[in-house]
Amino acid sequence: MIKEIECIFASVMNKALLSIGTNEDRESNLSLCHQFLNNIFTDISYSDSSVTMPYGTIYRNDFLNQLAVIYTDRDMDEVIRLLKSIEKDMGRNGADKKNGIVKIDIDLVIWNNSVLKPEDFTRSYIADLLASLDK
Repeated sequence: MIKEIECIFASVMNKALLSIGTNEDRESNLSLCHQFLNNIFTDISYSDSSVTMPYGTIYRNDFLNQLAVIYTDRDMDEVIRLLKSIEKDMGRNGADKKNGIVKIDIDLVIWNNSVLKPEDFTRSYIADLLASLDK
């Protein structure tokens, strides 16, 4: 009976991989992003960070990239909503993007065992940063 009750009340923990990038005031924006993420997700770990050249022609400045692994009982839609809210709170907007400025970009790359953004894995820094994760 107790095991049945424990199963009913057990929360399902989802595991997600986030890709974080910024090309403006990089160290400060990455640090601020950590503060936002740490306030929302209590079980989170970060990879090393890596400076990368921009993809495409619109971006002028190099990016500072990092990965994070989160464990959460929230569903995927709520996590995406929270990530977009962080981006907005940090000042991300369409006008900056048109000018090649990315204050912060937080992408949900993997949700549990599903790769959501396979194109991200073509970027060499993803594989390099995955190796530095603790979890």
